[in-house]
Amino acid sequence: MRDPSRGRGRYVAVAVVFSTVCLAFLCVLAVIQLKGTSLTPREEGYTRTYTVPGVRGEIYDCNGVKLVGNSDKYDLVYEYGAMPDTRSEVNRSLIALMTAIRETGNASCLSDDYFILKGEYPNMSFVSSLHNKDSNEYYYYQKFLERQELDASKTDADDVISYFTSRYKLYDTVYTNEEITELIRLYYEMERVGFGQYESYTVAESVSKELITYIEENNIEGVNFEIRADRVYTYPGIASHILGRLGKITAENVEYYMELGYSLDAYVGTSGCEEAFEEYLRGTDGIMVVKYDKNGNLVEKYYEVEPKGGNDVYLTIDIELQIAAEEALSENVEMIDSSDSGAVTVLDPQTGKVLAIASNPTYDLSQFSSKAYYNSLLADEAEPLYNRALQGVYAPGSTYKIGVALAALEGGYIDSSDTYFCNKLYYSNGSATGHTCLGTHGRLNVVEAIRESCNVFFYNLGELMGIEEITRYTYELGLGADTGLELGNKSGIVAGPAYRENIGGSSWLLGDDLNASIGQSDHGYTPLQMSVYISSVVNGGTRYKVSLLDSVRVFHTDDIIYKTETEPLAVLSDDEYSDETEELLKEAMRQVISEGSGTLQSYFDGVPVTVGGKTGTAEVAGKKDYAVFCGFAPLDTPEIVISCVIEEGVYGYRAAYTVGKVMEKYFEE
Repeated sequence: MRDPSRGRGRYVAVAVVFSTVCLAFLCVLAVIQLKGTSLTPREEGYTRTYTVPGVRGEIYDCNGVKLVGNSDKYDLVYEYGAMPDTRSEVNRSLIALMTAIRETGNASCLSDDYFILKGEYPNMSFVSSLHNKDSNEYYYYQKFLERQELDASKTDADDVISYFTSRYKLYDTVYTNEEITELIRLYYEMERVGFGQYESYTVAESVSKELITYIEENNIEGVNFEIRADRVYTYPGIASHILGRLGKITAENVEYYMELGYSLDAYVGTSGCEEAFEEYLRGTDGIMVVKYDKNGNLVEKYYEVEPKGGNDVYLTIDIELQIAAEEALSENVEMIDSSDSGAVTVLDPQTGKVLAIASNPTYDLSQFSSKAYYNSLLADEAEPLYNRALQGVYAPGSTYKIGVALAALEGGYIDSSDTYFCNKLYYSNGSATGHTCLGTHGRLNVVEAIRESCNVFFYNLGELMGIEEITRYTYELGLGADTGLELGNKSGIVAGPAYRENIGGSSWLLGDDLNASIGQSDHGYTPLQMSVYISSVVNGGTRYKVSLLDSVRVFHTDDIIYKTETEPLAVLSDDEYSDETEELLKEAMRQVISEGSGTLQSYFDGVPVTVGGKTGTAEVAGKKDYAVFCGFAPLDTPEIVISCVIEEGVYGYRAAYTVGKVMEKYFEE
């Protein structure tokens, strides 16, 4: 590298002697004419500024255990200021660069691009995704056309090819067809990201040290390596649906991020906590100033604005409980031959804080950079990328009977001593309805009906009240209501005449009231909503906003800048939900377990406190019944509520296995 002080001294002397300046200028012009069109201003040196992203904040559990951190990775960057002088030299440096990438085994590290052509020069055509107006390829192609003032209706693939071969002097007498194809792709991507004096182009990400050595030894011009913080997962394969992923900015939200100052090549949260808490985790970009002499040698590099790390996010989940939930759920699914999936959600009923969320099957975030791994997830019929805990909508089955009983008791339709007789068949006004019970229970009061899960008892309540009176209560308890979770979740389906009319379905009849009163009909709720619902029942009637965010802290410190407060979203008054009704429902749910089958009881043998719960069996068209179980503990002052759904689990009690295992972990101390 040249001595910067010598270069500056020469320029001072030249400035003093005007004739020398003129002579130097003429010489430079002569050189340019001999070598070809110059791409960079070499006459007096130049300065380039570019954005340096701040380190992304890290993610911790409620106990301060790091879940997502950062590690340094090297990205291969092509820089305007370091490019050779002539177009042919630039082309050759890019070809040499791609050769280096292949020969060192770094082809899989090439940055994801939105190239619009397929095939090899000269036989290239548009990719199919270009015809999808929602695709990234379409979006960036339209921007390309706008910049070049081209009419899309009059521009075909051959026109695009001609544009690049002409502009970048890609002569087939000089370069092979393969080289021209590669150069067209690179130049298209450079134009897409606005490559120039103020914007570099990232060719490959997270490259190996072998590639760095190869490029240095072969002195490939135009290349620089930038250090980037890459995400590291302390517990690979755990909490993947919660933590979420990072990805490049897509066409659908590019305008939003550009307004916030992101570069087109920036990585942002695309799912889970990474997306939900992007505003906290994102670092503040800095500005790097790089000065070169007239020969392209680096003279000086410094920060005009220092980059700043993002804030750290502390979640409400306990990673040890999360691991227990994922392991138990996986075991639960595997022990049932007919099932391949399920979900479990764990809440603190007194605050609405999420203690664990698991969906099975799941995936490993640490392997996501592998295209083969990602494609295997997409091809998996069990849909591991789908978060069943927040997005799956399921009929609650007999777990819904808790809400029906609450509505009947508080609405004055029955009291604790009222009974109905069950002989397996249900009659309305002396006529058989075709609705049946799974057993012949005889005469039952409400506690006994919940314990035995008697359909006939609840058919009576359904006919007596009508579903709209029931859902007035169950909605306030959380079924069908927005949970407020930062990650979002589906609102679910509240069965009733209004929903049926909204979808243009058949008229709502008595039979629909009966089916809805036992948790069937059109009902559909997420496992998280089921946990909210049971939490509201056992905490005295308060529905809290659900939250995964505990606090936000200054990067790598304990200085709290934001703390999530407990927030009630709905509260049933004493007139709407009495202490007597609460205790009665808790007692009924205690009996479900203590007087249930031996298998069900065995699932809670390792829990050192009294547990309450309710089984549910949800019918699904074309599939075996889904198993549903909601549980809470301790009985008197509940600290934990857990809801589990096992798809095609057949019997409701089977979902209790996961609930029991998670409770064991929670109460093990």
